[in-house]
Amino acid sequence: MLGSVAQPSKSIFFQKSMYGLYIGALMFLGVIVIGTTAYRLENWNLSDAFYMVVITVFSVGYEEVEPVSTPMLRAITMLIIVAGDASKVYFVGSLIRFITEGEIGKAMEEHRKSRDIETIGGHAIVCGYGRIGQTLARGLVTKKFPFLVIDNNAERVALAHGHGFQALIGDAGDEGTLSEAHIERAVVLATVLPNDMVNVFITLTARNMRPDLRIIARAEDPATEKKLKQAGANEIILPAFVGGMQIANSITHPSLESILKDAGRHIKNDLKELGVEIIEHRVVAHGVDDRKTLQQLLKGIETGCMVLAIKKPDGTLLQHPPGTYRLEADDTVMMLSHGRLV
Repeated sequence: MLGSVAQPSKSIFFQKSMYGLYIGALMFLGVIVIGTTAYRLENWNLSDAFYMVVITVFSVGYEEVEPVSTPMLRAITMLIIVAGDASKVYFVGSLIRFITEGEIGKAMEEHRKSRDIETIGGHAIVCGYGRIGQTLARGLVTKKFPFLVIDNNAERVALAHGHGFQALIGDAGDEGTLSEAHIERAVVLATVLPNDMVNVFITLTARNMRPDLRIIARAEDPATEKKLKQAGANEIILPAFVGGMQIANSITHPSLESILKDAGRHIKNDLKELGVEIIEHRVVAHGVDDRKTLQQLLKGIETGCMVLAIKKPDGTLLQHPPGTYRLEADDTVMMLSHGRLV
């Protein structure tokens, strides 16, 4: 996530305001208790003493239940009037502060979020914050990749904010919403809503706005894959298919699946210790490798190398391509190597 200047949080405003309310309430109750006790010391019964304090504090002006004829009683009554009014003013002021500062805190928080979105760039746009969207967001956080969530459900947007993520409420299929998410500065858009037709529409809208944007789309029905490609998706992910295949591998190759799963976190380090690295070499348009053959590319590698696959811009994989294959712009060559590209 992009960093931002720290702002007073809503919780600080809330704590300060609540503290003022507590003090005001305690002051008011203290006037009641002390005033009642003072009248009791002047030999009034408890009921009359409490009644006298209440009508005095609230300035009702009813007739005294007992004659206030001595200097002491008059002094007590005047002190109750002054202290009671002071405590009321303090309590009401704290209540107003509690309300207004809460609104100010909300406004400042919204301003901060808006400012962070205005400065975002080189980010991913995640359309949908359901189960897959949340998993995707956690993965991007782990990789420290900046992203912005779009969802038309206020509760899910609030949930994203609660998780500390930047999020917009709106329809991701609307050009205005995508403009607000700064699609012109994004590097990838992932639409992972559970509705295939909505994902198709979002893909089509995003592709019309950014012909060069990388778009990854979720599909529930394999039949939708063709429509998503036609709409402009570079990669289509079918969670049900991927999950089913993983379960199938776990059933048919339980040991291998377990090893790969457990080793995933350490496999790169292990390969480095063996002197092998996984390289993903992207071909830049009009760059030195554009239109080269694989054989020509491999001549720039110091030691042995094995090409695993070539990932095309549309997400398709060409596994074990021949040496005569001619590279094109935005191709990604995936290989195991003992050396580096020159």
